[in-house]
Formats: sequence, C-alpha cells, structure tokens
Amino acid sequence: MDKKYLERIRKNKVFLIETLSKDAVIILQHVQQASLITQREYTNLKDISESENKVINLLDKLMGKGEETCCNFIDLLRKDSILESFPTLKDHAIFDSPVQVSQYKIERIPRGICVIINNVHFTTLKERSGSDEDQKSLAKVFRWLGFEVVVHRNKTAAEMKDLLTDLGTRVDGDCFVCCVLSHGEKEGVCGSDGGVVSVDEIREPFTGIPCRNLAGKPKLFFIQACRGGKNQHRVKVQADAPEDGESEMEVDGDDFDITIPADTDFLIARSTTDGHLSYRKPEVGSWFIQSLCRNLEKHCPLGTDIQTILLSVNNEVSSEGIKCKQMPVHEVAMRKKLILRPVKH
Repeated sequence: MDKKYLERIRKNKVFLIETLSKDAVIILQHVQQASLITQREYTNLKDISESENKVINLLDKLMGKGEETCCNFIDLLRKDSILESFPTLKDHAIFDSPVQVSQYKIERIPRGICVIINNVHFTTLKERSGSDEDQKSLAKVFRWLGFEVVVHRNKTAAEMKDLLTDLGTRVDGDCFVCCVLSHGEKEGVCGSDGGVVSVDEIREPFTGIPCRNLAGKPKLFFIQACRGGKNQHRVKVQADAPEDGESEMEVDGDDFDITIPADTDFLIARSTTDGHLSYRKPEVGSWFIQSLCRNLEKHCPLGTDIQTILLSVNNEVSSEGIKCKQMPVHEVAMRKKLILRPVKH
C-alpha cells in the first residue's frame, strides 16, 4: 500500500517538532477534536511535561495509526485556525503532493442546489421503508455544507424526467448535487409508477449545452438503488478487526477562451455495481447513503476532497454484512479536486 502521507510526516518530522512545540497544547487539542486520537491518548500526551516530547510522542502515535490518519493530520494542518497558530507551516513541503491538482472554486453561499428525489411509495412495488432516514441525513449534511436543499417525493418516471429537465434550465451556483433514492433495476432507477429512468436521462439535463449555468462546475449525483437481483460474492481477506454482525435489512429491488467537453465535471456515485442488489435497514436507512453522510461529516471539515471521501465510503460499505455484500462505485469525469467545507451559520 502507498504510504506517501506517512512518509511525508516522517521526512518532515524535525520541522514539525520544531514548529508544533511552540504551542503543543493547541495542536493536541485540535488533533483530539478531529478524533485522530482517543480521549485516553490525549490525556496521556497532555501529561507529558516537555512540549517537544509531547509533539514527538504525538507524531509517533499518529504515524502508528496508519496512512489514513496521517492524511487526515496533514489536512488538519491546512486549516486556517492551525495556520494562524503556526504560520511557518504555510507553503511548506509537508503539504506538497506528487501531482499538483487545482481545485474547483467554491465560494458562493448557498453553494448551489441539492435536489433529493425520494421515492418511498410505489403503485406496484414494495414500499421502501427507511428511505426517509436517508432523506433526513442527506438534507442535514448538505445544508451544513452550504447547499439549498429541495426535496421531491414519490415521483413517476415521467415526473422525474420533467423535474430534472426543468431544473437543468434554471439551476445555478458553484456546485450542483442530485440525490436519487428509489427502487432500481439494471436499466436504471424506478419512478413511483414502476417506470424506469436511465442514469443518462438523470445526467443529461445538466450537461454543458442545456445547462450553461453549470458549465465547468462540479455536478454530483448520488444514486441509492438496486441495479439487478444478484448478491455480491464474498471473498476472504485478512482483516485488522472482526466484521460487524449482520443487521436486519431490506433489499432495494473559466476562462471563456478555453473549451471543455459538454459532458465534463460530473461525478456519479452509485450504491452498488451493475447487476447487483443494494441494501437498506428499515430503522436507520441504507448502507450507502448513511456511510456517505457519516464520511462527509467526518472529513469535509478537514478539507478532504470528495473523491477521497468516496473511497472511504467504498471501504466502509464493502465491509458491511456477512451473508450479503455490497460494493459502491463511482464514475468520475472531473477536471479538478472538489473540496466542500461546512458553512458557518
């Protein structure tokens, strides 16, 4: 496994010790608040008398936790509150990436619209118990991230197409989010009447020609729906911890002289792979959407980009269940890194 973030801390360890030792208590508090160390670890580190030893032990502890924790720690060091306390961190090699990728400009408040289409009741298909929990979680997290949230419920296939076509002609903002929660099959997502809307039909109203307001801007689609009736096959792997017990579940059966492709700046994240089932717990919602919301809440304040967050979602969801397995996938046509930070209210 690539350990570039761990190695980056190791190579810059002397600089970090010298810099962070100037106010070891502050950096400890930030690290503990970001849940990179436990309360017990924080107490033990705080009890160390010398600032330099505090920081040495902190860095050793973080490096011992592995690559993801090291990545989150470097993201934490980028925060304005940290840079104000430790200005020598600015523009230091600790932040250098092997490949420099520019970021989408996300400045407006609200950031844009997050539309949620939540199909719970169907004329011929089973009610999707637990989908309202997904709706609540999505609405909460995207409002927190600065989006105007608009919810539509129980739409037929024709109504879904009309709604998205109309939205594509008038939507604006720095970013657009569309969440579709429904039954699904191999061909696409079901409307409340059982009719099917393909993913292309969901995406196309927001391409560069019909939706000029979003040209060059990130457009995110999160789709919770089955894509067929097959279960994922299990394989045995060596694990660092035992799997969670299986819970009761239901099956969800700018520069204007530069041109870019009309189909660019899209990210489509789907709850499962082609032909397979998606799982939902009636009491708490679906594996995929609940993991997505948890990971957004955890990583967005640290400045983690959306594609990296989705890798964490993939890892978490793929570890769910014992008899039944699920693997989310995402299709990426993005040109830049997308970082969504919470908006202060």
